[in-house]
Amino acid sequence: MKEIVLAVASREGTGKGHARRVRMSGNIPAIIYGPQTKPISVQVSLREFQSAWKTAGGSSAIYNLDLGGKSKKVLIRELQRDPVTSEIVHVDFHAISMTKPIHLSVPIRLIGIPVGVKTDGGIMQTTMREFEIACLPADIPEHIDIDVESLHIGESIHVRDIKIEKAKILDEEQRTIVVISAPTVMKSTEEEAAEAAEDEAAAEEAEAAAGGTEAAEGAKKEEGTEDQDKKDKDKKDKGKKEK
Repeated sequence: MKEIVLAVASREGTGKGHARRVRMSGNIPAIIYGPQTKPISVQVSLREFQSAWKTAGGSSAIYNLDLGGKSKKVLIRELQRDPVTSEIVHVDFHAISMTKPIHLSVPIRLIGIPVGVKTDGGIMQTTMREFEIACLPADIPEHIDIDVESLHIGESIHVRDIKIEKAKILDEEQRTIVVISAPTVMKSTEEEAAEAAEDEAAAEEAEAAAGGTEAAEGAKKEEGTEDQDKKDKDKKDKGKKEK
């Protein structure tokens, strides 16, 4: 587990105005707190913090704060950022004891390309990006590696399948971490044949219906013609009688 040394300084004052002045001086307002630590308001150089954050590679690292010659081991519990610029505006440091277990989040890192993706054209769906774990500070892993190369379409990995040395995973065992799904455009031969048969049957029904309609219209037209012929004949006969 990485330990990052970071210098901080005490600060006096509270409120938005004070915090704004701290940031204008190139520092970040911060606080140190913990179960056995009275809250301490501090400030840290923005440049030094950004460098330490980059070196740590994430929030699961232990930071060894140097406060006036006294050392305090902490974790970063929260980073507050400006909603517009995304710049860090406040840091919460959580003081820890190296002899007591702590709860924290650790990132998951998937290793390899699943055979179901590489060979069968499947889609890898990741539903978890980190684990909630409990362990001693000295045993905090930087990340949890999970090998996914052997996964075929339809196969998945769950929390219950993962074991971490010297740490306990707190997430529910039945949760899915990653699953390989079939591509949405993939159809079986049977499905394609069934769809073709349905289309053919529908076409035949439509053709039959059209033929029946034409026959009915023809019969009706013929019947209308016969009726007209009869009317014309009756009219002609009536005319002869009148003469």
